[in-house]
Amino acid sequence: MSVWKRPTVWQWVSALFLFLMLREWLLPLQELTDTGILWPFYVIVAGVLIIDVAIPYRWITIPIKMLGLLWLLHASLFDTPLFAADWLAELYGQIVHDLPLAFQQDWAAMSILSRNALFDLMLIVLITMLTYLVLEQRQGLWFVFLTELYLAVLDTFLPYDASEGIVRTLIFGFLLLAVSHLLKMTNMATVAEKRSRLLFGSLMASLLIILVSVGIGYAAPKKAASWPDPIAFLMGNGNETPTAVMKKVGYDNNDERLGGPFLQDNTLVFIATTNERSYWRGDSKDLYTGVGWEKGEREYTAILDPQNYEWKNELFHGFEMKKVEATLEFKGPQQFATVFYPGQLNKVSNYAPPSATVVYDQLNQQLEVRAGKINLIQPRSQNGKTEYAPNTLLLKLNQYKVNAEVPVVSEKAVTEAGTDYPEEIKERYLQLPATLPPRVKELAKSITQNAKTPYEKVRAIENYLRSSGKYKYETKDVPVAAEGKDFVDHFLFDSMRGYCDHFSTSMAVMLRSLDIPARWVKGFAPGERVGSDDQNRDIMEIRNKDAHSWVEVYFPGHGWIPFEATSTFISPVRFNYDLQTSQPQLPIPVPDLGNQTSPDRGDGRFNELEEGDAVPGKSFSIPWQVNAGLVVVAAAAGFMAWRRRKDIQLWWLRRQIDQHKGNKYQDRFNWLLRVMESVYSRRQSGETLREYVGRITIPADKRQDLRYLTEMYERTVYGYKELEQKARSVAEQLIERLIRQLKP
Repeated sequence: MSVWKRPTVWQWVSALFLFLMLREWLLPLQELTDTGILWPFYVIVAGVLIIDVAIPYRWITIPIKMLGLLWLLHASLFDTPLFAADWLAELYGQIVHDLPLAFQQDWAAMSILSRNALFDLMLIVLITMLTYLVLEQRQGLWFVFLTELYLAVLDTFLPYDASEGIVRTLIFGFLLLAVSHLLKMTNMATVAEKRSRLLFGSLMASLLIILVSVGIGYAAPKKAASWPDPIAFLMGNGNETPTAVMKKVGYDNNDERLGGPFLQDNTLVFIATTNERSYWRGDSKDLYTGVGWEKGEREYTAILDPQNYEWKNELFHGFEMKKVEATLEFKGPQQFATVFYPGQLNKVSNYAPPSATVVYDQLNQQLEVRAGKINLIQPRSQNGKTEYAPNTLLLKLNQYKVNAEVPVVSEKAVTEAGTDYPEEIKERYLQLPATLPPRVKELAKSITQNAKTPYEKVRAIENYLRSSGKYKYETKDVPVAAEGKDFVDHFLFDSMRGYCDHFSTSMAVMLRSLDIPARWVKGFAPGERVGSDDQNRDIMEIRNKDAHSWVEVYFPGHGWIPFEATSTFISPVRFNYDLQTSQPQLPIPVPDLGNQTSPDRGDGRFNELEEGDAVPGKSFSIPWQVNAGLVVVAAAAGFMAWRRRKDIQLWWLRRQIDQHKGNKYQDRFNWLLRVMESVYSRRQSGETLREYVGRITIPADKRQDLRYLTEMYERTVYGYKELEQKARSVAEQLIERLIRQLKP
């Protein structure tokens, strides 16, 4: 006998509003963390909500959710067939291996597989609890308040604009509360038609009030903020000299303030398979502020079909070129919305996730990946032409293939390039702050006093920074320039120690002071070779410590050529020393590295990253004692459950009756009958309710109560009417008394 009730439309509406609110919790992950894709989390949230709304029995939903979790892990992390046993064995082995690490809170040492499995399981449990509290118990006000507080904190203290999310949460949250409250009120209506009409009308009124209130608040004029920046207030006076906070090395987009010490980080970022070792170019900056780099004016091109788009001569031309093919797979805990490529890019393909579009910064040659397909933009031109553009939501790719080319730079060509720079190049790449101390330019002139051409000046400054012996490569003992002090001036004349940001920025600034266009470039060094594939291509591991910055110099007629000012790095750019002069050429000075081994290469931008991501190899073995212990525990639990099966069944039935207190009397009686059959004996085929009540062996007082309840049930079923309030109250008391007195 079943009392499975089909969920109503309004229960599904409530679940939809709850999903939209939970989505607001997930959206910031892509921007504030290294989360590449959100669809697995959306699947978990939607799946748990659908299962919990559609199936009222929690004991049935548990195995369904576990099977769904296994499917999700397979779909997102494995390439083997779904019904193969290998991936299940690997999953089980990784979890057993990493459980002690989880108890020790050593999250960085756990494998990605274990972390994903445990996080997804925690998310399932959390959503299940929220479904019970918000949808079943109708306690949603606290969750609406908590969501608004969460978004407000992100908007205030982190670089995330949550203003739209706060408004959306306000709408979804109050609609959820309205539906929940109206469902509770309309349960008192006896006629279904009146109940539906009342619910729909009240909901429309609530929706109208919410939309009008939010619309007025959004459109009304607003006074500027009168409170100070909370970050500066909590951290102290924002005008104080910045402290040298120790950070971890890594690639980041924020280069507004350079300098400060950092810790080496061996976390794996990506694995590249390539036929040519080269720097992995990510972005360039052109505006030097005196303390860091920013981007000036930008020109963006929307590329809606990157698979079929090709770039030509974006960086340099007029040299012998070598074709490069590279495949990048991001294996570490982070991905990037920026595409990294060697040399100059020709094409991007085979990327995942496949639903991606690209915004290309033409002036800085940066590719930024966006999620989804396209958005329709309102006509902005006078002829009313419709424009399309990529989605504004960033997308972090898991893998992609790039076709590129690297130059063999002709020394003769760049020496004879001259100084006929285009006006737009001079205007953009000779910029220097008015506060730059004069002694920086004086030093640049003294270094290049014997150089005649721009190329000779570039080499002179490069060699001075790399091999003069005045400047030390240092990552930890790096002082921060005082407030108002120029970053380059402080490095060249005061501290004289730093890492690639100090060397590359100093070279670019000194070249600009000599009217040679230069810009600052960032990305990754080639990395470490760990093997080769069947086509004899190098397999390179690129880690956070390989984050790096260098300089690009403009030569008329040839474009941007990379140069390396940091002594512990050797530029992979090839030069053809084909310059023929009447005087012998002087060898280019090479820095004396002595007996140094594997210099620290952790430069670039800083952000708080996780400590490594050492994925355990697949060669570990699980102790047999662990497997034996799990089998013994499972067998003991199964035996105890079998011995107490009557108690468990009675407990579950009592719980179901408690959860269905608001249901119709017929449903309550059916649940009571199931309890009686569980404790005493099953009802035989063809046996009426009165015959069954008279047959079972129970005390006289219980039989009298059960007969009364049976008569009430027959009256409601065959009389087609609900019990009166007084009779219903008596019946409920009798049901409660019978349930309390029953024992298996």
